Amino acid sequence: MTMANSQERRLKVIVFSDVVDSSAQIFADELIAIQRIKEDLAMIGEILKRHGGSLVKSLGDGILATFDAPTQALEFVEDVVICITRRGHHSLQHRFGLHTGEIYVNGDDIIGQGVHLASRLQTTAPVNGVAFVQSTFDLIDPRFQRLAELVGPVQLKGLPLPVITYAIGAPNLIGRQGGQLQSEIDVESLLSETPYRLERPLGFSPHTTTFLVREASRDRRAVLKVIPCDATNLDALQIEAACLDRLRHPHLPRFVDGFAHRGSFLFLQEYIAGASLQGSLDFLRRKQRLAEMLRHVLEVLEVIHGAGIVHGDLHPSNLIPGEDGRSLFVVDFDLLKAQTSGAPVEGEPRTGRAFFSPPERARFGSIAPAGDLYALGVLGLSLYTGQPPEELYDQDQGRWRLDDLDQEVVAWLSPMLEESLAHRVASARDALQLLDRPLPPSPSSAEQPELLRRVPLPPLPNLRGAIRKAVLERQLAATYGPVVELLLQTCPTSIPNSEVEGLRQRLVAAGLGRADVDRALEESVEPPSSEAAEANPATAVSATAVSAPAAAPPDPDRREAPAMAAVSTPSADRVEAWRAEMLNQLSLMVGPIAEALCTDSLFDALMGDPAAARRMLLASAVPDALVADILALAERTRPSATPDPVTTAKAPAVQPPAAPKPPAAPTDHQLREPVVDLIGPIGNTLLDALADLPLEERPEALIRALEGYGVEPSTLAELRRRWGAIGLP
Repeated sequence: MTMANSQERRLKVIVFSDVVDSSAQIFADELIAIQRIKEDLAMIGEILKRHGGSLVKSLGDGILATFDAPTQALEFVEDVVICITRRGHHSLQHRFGLHTGEIYVNGDDIIGQGVHLASRLQTTAPVNGVAFVQSTFDLIDPRFQRLAELVGPVQLKGLPLPVITYAIGAPNLIGRQGGQLQSEIDVESLLSETPYRLERPLGFSPHTTTFLVREASRDRRAVLKVIPCDATNLDALQIEAACLDRLRHPHLPRFVDGFAHRGSFLFLQEYIAGASLQGSLDFLRRKQRLAEMLRHVLEVLEVIHGAGIVHGDLHPSNLIPGEDGRSLFVVDFDLLKAQTSGAPVEGEPRTGRAFFSPPERARFGSIAPAGDLYALGVLGLSLYTGQPPEELYDQDQGRWRLDDLDQEVVAWLSPMLEESLAHRVASARDALQLLDRPLPPSPSSAEQPELLRRVPLPPLPNLRGAIRKAVLERQLAATYGPVVELLLQTCPTSIPNSEVEGLRQRLVAAGLGRADVDRALEESVEPPSSEAAEANPATAVSATAVSAPAAAPPDPDRREAPAMAAVSTPSADRVEAWRAEMLNQLSLMVGPIAEALCTDSLFDALMGDPAAARRMLLASAVPDALVADILALAERTRPSATPDPVTTAKAPAVQPPAAPKPPAAPTDHQLREPVVDLIGPIGNTLLDALADLPLEERPEALIRALEGYGVEPSTLAELRRRWGAIGLP
């Protein structure tokens, strides 16, 4: 790895964080301060993942991270500050420095002037706020520009001249949630009229905060959830709390109380002490222990699902062994149904924990008992193998890795891990029956159940030539966002034809729509070499001539067949065209899930049995309103039984050779491609800011901007060279 290699340099957004007066707090109470620092860093790490940032390293009481866009980095800081503020005076205070600049990769670390500047800006930031310079201010979203306050020229250590600096403080980052947060900050005031007193925070998210409280008179502890509420979700919260109050099960924490107070809903439940199953090795390759755990949890789920409640957050950290070491308590209900009935918190997707959350929740926001069964399947697989879920899910094939497991374990878990809600085991009772079912003889591969097999995609025809990665990334990112860059991260700049089919399979398995992927691949094929065309100009003509079949000689004895009468069903071609159009329209309506929904059975039902089609769609967790739209679309576009008109084939007229076309003018796409390749995703952001300029003026304006960010002259020279090759100034 050499610093001269242009591939090692990237324009990134660097974020530094640090705890305010950490030394003083450690001297005051070292154990408490260190514990709070650990809790804060864990919380910041979780939020960093949610916002697509990359953690470079932890810095004792802070972090060094990178992002692809400054607005993305500010949304991360905003989320962290909201969570910190929810913790009240029990929280540490942090500062953040943010800078957009070129970095150099140095092993597992990054270095460069941008890193140095971000660390210095952090020291000037307000408490629980962020600081950045003018060049970053020019790139951020207008929403954050309105929140930013001009600090003015600031002399930073190590820089010869002052720099114009902006800052956003905690009040502006909290914004409209300020009143709501204030009621949550003053938890002790909220509890002043109850027999409980605050002991310590337990967990945080932008829509729920959890505390450990103690009932002083009886020396009894409880878990307190503080949930923002208003008229839109108060009734639902009260109903769900009442349902939990009626539950009676020896392995569920006892409901204590639930009431609204000062714009929040306070939910109190018995505190179950003890270490959770997070990180436990008691189940590692122990089939009998796994079966006991599954049975205990499924029996609890059968009770709570029967009461109309969904747990919503099954995870090893929410299972606590009882004193006998065998039974399990299921704790920390997410109150999902109540929360989803209210207005969502801005910027907080309620998709649940990564890998544990079922696909229908991420796609449609659907909350159903089968989602708990999916999470239990992931939980069981992780405990049995001793591996985290992200290492157990094969993103190339789009399925969980079960091939090397005991076949009886596979028979227990695979029905719960089915991605399609229609194919997943329907209830906890059905899942319990799987535990008692004897293992059948091992089937041949042809007899294996459908849920254990994944049929590969049919090959994409007529795809010739290598694929330009930058073009493919831009085409897909317009629909699916920054995740596309991660999916294509390991691909070369020019993807050879031999690797295209494997890449296509991986992209579809990751959840991208097949029609979108195929269209993007076709539009990203590298053009044929002009040298090859000049060397053999007859190649294209001869290939065309060979591919066209010779016309059959006329047969004087052959009589023309009469035109066929109208048939009772549409032609196969028309049905296939209708299916393709339906798939395209459904992709626009529901996204990548359309590929999974559009089975042959569904198409057959849409063609002749709308009631059956409705049942299939509802079984796949498609919302009622969307089902009605899909059925209406099918009714409107369904091909009729009228036969296609009979046409008479005519020999194509011989056309004179076309005059050579003048060279096409450079396009915005050609301008952006080398920028993304050499500079990274931020190059697109910079070009978007120059969209008002004529195309021919944008290259020079971009060069001046890149010079301001400290990009190496050699990189700028290569950029000019590539532009010149396509006729850009």
